[in-house]
Amino acid sequence: MKHLILVTLLLFSLAGCATFKQMQSTVVNRYDASQKLSSALSELEQGRAAAATTILEALVAEPGVKGVTDEALFRLSLLNLLHEEKDGSMSSIHYLERLRREYRKSNWTQQAKPLHDYLTGIAEIKKQNRNLKILNISLTKDNKELLQNIERLKNLDIELERKAR
Repeated sequence: MKHLILVTLLLFSLAGCATFKQMQSTVVNRYDASQKLSSALSELEQGRAAAATTILEALVAEPGVKGVTDEALFRLSLLNLLHEEKDGSMSSIHYLERLRREYRKSNWTQQAKPLHDYLTGIAEIKKQNRNLKILNISLTKDNKELLQNIERLKNLDIELERKAR
């Protein structure tokens, strides 16, 4: 019986150390993430958006920290509003979708919802615009071919009238 109690106490003490180390690493991660976010915000205040973007991108690539990573995702999406990817999509939308997916109850997610809806609407309109331009080019080509065919038919009709006389 004494051995059982001793083994149980030993197991609890070992689990306690592991739990304490995990808590300690979580606190350190939160502190580091907060420091990075603060430095990114100070870069923004000094007008260095590129440096802030670099810091924020590094921050969101790390494991997420509630209250820090969600704000970083929101601010990064704002900094990337004017940047389009090669496929025409906007990186801002990707950051806002990640924010909504990973931090549903965050205040930043609530603030990001109208922006996400707006940017998604803009992306859809740009996609429609590209499709309409392609369709317009195709219709212009078809119209040009039809005009050429009409001219050929007119010339053929004129020739037939001459032969008929």
